[in-house]
Amino acid sequence: MEEYEVLKVLGEGSFGRALLVQHKVSDQKYAMKEIRLPVLMDTCI
Repeated sequence: MEEYEVLKVLGEGSFGRALLVQHKVSDQKYAMKEIRLPVLMDTCI
């Protein structure tokens, strides 16, 4: 993710958001999907 710069948020939903990003080297723009994953806690005793 370090090689991309986030330009703006295109949309947001219950599972994540869509971002407009720009590649730092080539200057090409892309739509990137960021998905939120649930955190699972280990409850073993």
